[in-house]
Amino acid sequence: MTGADDFYLVGGLVGGGITKPILTTPIKINDKQKKSFKPDQAVLFEGEIPQGQSVKGGLKAYDEDAGKDWAKYGNTVQKISTAISGAIAATGPQGAIAGTVLKAATTGVGILHTIDKDDLLGSTELEISSTGPSREERAWVISKKDGIGWSTWDYTLTYRITRS
Repeated sequence: MTGADDFYLVGGLVGGGITKPILTTPIKINDKQKKSFKPDQAVLFEGEIPQGQSVKGGLKAYDEDAGKDWAKYGNTVQKISTAISGAIAATGPQGAIAGTVLKAATTGVGILHTIDKDDLLGSTELEISSTGPSREERAWVISKKDGIGWSTWDYTLTYRITRS
């Protein structure tokens, strides 16, 4: 109703001793459009996960309301990584749960939210086992419909899991 959203993701994933902070730059997207993330932001996690272990973490989706200083992107990604590493150190890699990783990741992104709080569209915790089919596709549906057409959204974020 009011134009395109500026959709972006914040979060983190941990597994196999690897910590992967997630912060995508905003994508302008409007009703019924299908878009992809930049190629360097399209792979959210890559690494060896020992048999019987999993990748844990989560994502939060936002609509950016006011322009941020995206020149600080690298610094912000480092802050997310540091926050996640601190949370993992406190619990140990096997003790970390998806919610702990997600909370630490979004705490680390606080610098972006100091000017204007963006609209939180949704959040999800992830735990992806190292065992399973070689290719798997999952969908995360993020939706809010309040009936009056203002501040509504309907996203389906599709992600692929590849195991080899």
